[in-house]
Amino acid sequence: MKRILFTTTAAVLLAACSQNNKLYTPSGTTQPVQPIVPVQLPNPLDLPGKNQPGYVNPYTPGTHEHFAAQPAYPLTLDHWANDALLSQVTRANSKLVVCIPQQRARLYVNGKVALDWAVSTGTNGHETPTGVFRIIEKNEDHKSSRYGKFVDANGKVTNSNADLLHGLPEGQTFEGAGMPYWHRFTPDGVGLHTGKVVAGQRLSHGCIRTQNHVAKKLFQHSVLQLPVYITRAVEDYNRGGFVKPIDVKYRPKPGNDYTDNVAPTQIKIVPANSPEAHFQA
Repeated sequence: MKRILFTTTAAVLLAACSQNNKLYTPSGTTQPVQPIVPVQLPNPLDLPGKNQPGYVNPYTPGTHEHFAAQPAYPLTLDHWANDALLSQVTRANSKLVVCIPQQRARLYVNGKVALDWAVSTGTNGHETPTGVFRIIEKNEDHKSSRYGKFVDANGKVTNSNADLLHGLPEGQTFEGAGMPYWHRFTPDGVGLHTGKVVAGQRLSHGCIRTQNHVAKKLFQHSVLQLPVYITRAVEDYNRGGFVKPIDVKYRPKPGNDYTDNVAPTQIKIVPANSPEAHFQA
């Protein structure tokens, strides 16, 4: 009989607790049961309303979220770094995302941003290809095999912005442009290196230009075979920099010339006084 009484009492209590969708509390009071709704956090990389009057940065100062939620972002040459995360970089736990529309690059380590900086990618006709790549070569003192300057026998620079594929002037030499802290992404010469950067502007022949001090810092921590995502969309910050596959499928149309690999057989000698000899790339 005791067992039956206990079961009956428990049933009565359960019914009382659930009556009218109320939540029973130890104090004897009741409150409505609230449905659990997943919180959709805004993407600080693409936060709306930053330029509106009265805007207040909602994130904790010193965090990357706060850096990205500043009104000046992404059009700032400032960079953000987390040295503790940078020290943990491996090809398995890290990835580099280059965002074409924002002209920013972000290195993620264990799903968190370790480095965020301004870049300048390829211009029209020299578009930076998008897709999924890896760092296949690192060189602290790389020289371009295609872009640079022509120098005559007297040491005078005759063309400071030369493209070797348009021909080497007879009697002159070619000096490749310096590309310090080089990271190669494609066999045909697309990569990241030190170069002139203007916030929000595309300037290069196809590579990802980076300010020297940031390129050096990246070089110190990057590793070969680290995944690289070059995308035409802003990644999902709240999912560790997730990039939809559709965002990384674009390749330049045939004829968009971004390659930096020039074989000796491709070099033609042209008369020093010909228009080709002074062609500005």
